[in-house]
Amino acid sequence: MAKYKIINGEGIIPNETTEIADNAFSWNYELKSITIPTSVTKIGNRAFNECWGLTSITIPNSVTKIGEGAFEGCRRLESITIPKSVTEIGEKAFDECLALTSIIVAEGNKVYDSRNNCNAIIETKTNRLIQGCANTFIPESVLVIENYAFEGYSQLASITIPNSVKKIGNWAFEGCTALTSITIPNSVTKIGYEAFYECKNLKEIILFQTDPSKIEVTERSGLQKAQITLYVPNEGVAAFQKNPFWSEFAAIKPITDDMIK
Repeated sequence: MAKYKIINGEGIIPNETTEIADNAFSWNYELKSITIPTSVTKIGNRAFNECWGLTSITIPNSVTKIGEGAFEGCRRLESITIPKSVTEIGEKAFDECLALTSIIVAEGNKVYDSRNNCNAIIETKTNRLIQGCANTFIPESVLVIENYAFEGYSQLASITIPNSVKKIGNWAFEGCTALTSITIPNSVTKIGYEAFYECKNLKEIILFQTDPSKIEVTERSGLQKAQITLYVPNEGVAAFQKNPFWSEFAAIKPITDDMIK
């Protein structure tokens, strides 16, 4: 970290810097704020990983790439704005930012958006939601909830998955310990590896699907089946009770009228 300094909690990056190196401030608990100069075009992998004291950051319109895990574990970071210049965001860039409640993608970004003030980052061309937070709502146009999208957001208490979503990615809701119930539409055809791992308080799944063969789910979905009641349409109850995977749930019951919104 030779060319970077921290003075009274503020990170100092020389004005001529074009790239913030991988791991530049990683695991630095002294860092509370930082100004990124407009010369910077790339924020490296894990550059601010686990900077627990960092509460705010402004990404200038010069930055085109945010690396993998760049802000992962910044537990006090409350908001983030992705400028229109950014064309690449690495996996897990904002994972486990527990205080994050506002995600905005600037107007004019040609790769990403936060349509309908959804508090999420969506890849515009593919309609993949790549990053959410505790305040996210998922727009009807989203097709995929990407790997790690909500990983570590322990304060996420509820989420509505719209009928447009076809896939829930690997580790998508890992560690969402406040999540007690989730509704999955019949558009979903795949639930990824450990998608619900460590969702310790998930007790209810409302699944609008009558045929278990139409939804691909791995044994390593992370679902703690013995504590979860599964609700499906009445005409699908028997099929799910006979299915090797779903039959291991605590109970399988028909969806009631009050569950249909």
